[in-house]
Amino acid sequence: MKIRTRLFLFLLPILISGITLVATLLSYKLYNEIVESFRGRLKAAVVSTAALAREEMADVELSRLRESLQITSLSFIPLKSIPAHINPSRVYITPVYPSETGKQMTGYAPLLDAQGFVRGMIVADANADLINHKFLHSLFLIVTSAVGIIALLVATLYYIANKISRPVQTLNNSALAIAAGQYGESVATSGPQEIVELSNTLNTMSECLLENINRLKENSLLRERMYGEYECAMLLQHLMLQKNIDNCRSDAVAVKSITLFSDSPRGLLLDFPKPDQSHLFHIRLAEADTPSFEGMYELLTQYKHAKECPTHTTLTFDRSTSTLSTQGPLTPLFWSVAGQRLLPLKDHSIPLESGDFFFLFNQGLLNFLKDPQELLTKVLKVFAQDGLETTASMLHKELLFASKRKELLEDMHLLCFQILNP
Repeated sequence: MKIRTRLFLFLLPILISGITLVATLLSYKLYNEIVESFRGRLKAAVVSTAALAREEMADVELSRLRESLQITSLSFIPLKSIPAHINPSRVYITPVYPSETGKQMTGYAPLLDAQGFVRGMIVADANADLINHKFLHSLFLIVTSAVGIIALLVATLYYIANKISRPVQTLNNSALAIAAGQYGESVATSGPQEIVELSNTLNTMSECLLENINRLKENSLLRERMYGEYECAMLLQHLMLQKNIDNCRSDAVAVKSITLFSDSPRGLLLDFPKPDQSHLFHIRLAEADTPSFEGMYELLTQYKHAKECPTHTTLTFDRSTSTLSTQGPLTPLFWSVAGQRLLPLKDHSIPLESGDFFFLFNQGLLNFLKDPQELLTKVLKVFAQDGLETTASMLHKELLFASKRKELLEDMHLLCFQILNP
């Protein structure tokens, strides 16, 4: 139900009822006042006539007095004997009563002589239809005024309803526009303070919705971009690491990789360059300078253009002497299966036996574990005899367990090598 309808259905009947009640009470009071005025007028007529008649005795000109006092009839009734109930100082006025000539009212006043005795009664009749005539005239004025007031109230209510409903309709249209996706549009309304505050609140909501939707769109695009870059980085990392391991067909060493990725992957490149001599086996490891896909692409580009780089780690295994030499920033860790211990590296070379392990890792694993030797010793003492598959599997489980207790900020790569029969 609209505001205009509510005002007319609930407020207008109450106002009309109140005006009708006031008009009724006013009419009743006005009628009584007209009757009392008529009674006072009749009383004044008989009293004045009695006073003049006493002064002029029997020569009172009754007809002239009747015309001047505007009464219907004026007469003198002589009394031979005075009734006991008549008070010489009292004037008697009858109620309105019907007669042959219509409704009328009669007034009686005693006429006194010079000695103060009652000689008779002055009787004055007045037509009571004048009362109804004056009352109807006054009632017409009251009804006309009431109708005018009601018409003014209806016009005022209509104006107030429009003053309220138009801003509300404007806000309703604005809300529908926001629901249709037109965010950020402001609507200016005038009216009561509450309507203006509601309009400002709706404008604020529209602006906030526009800002939030734009932020969601930006976040969505950013996530799509990040997801695409992450997928590309994972694919490129697979090509630089695991695919090269799968394509390795050397009978000198066996390789297994353990990798735990973070939210910002850093590329690691493992390559097996073709040796100049058949008894040599080369391993080259390079890590990207910066994380993300751009860092991986830069690493791959630089590696192809300049394979000899001081930041790359290069290992060479000589099968003829069963010796492994290394150069570069990363120092591998070596495990002797026969001695059940880690072997120290001297002069960048170390002799290895069949079944021995050596491990390469990136800077992320070193930052995470601080001392990888402790983890390797713990696992290798138990599982080194079971071969590379079991050893790599147990190392992977240990790294997963450690990553659950501490947040993984960088990628961790652990490359496990085992010397085959030379």
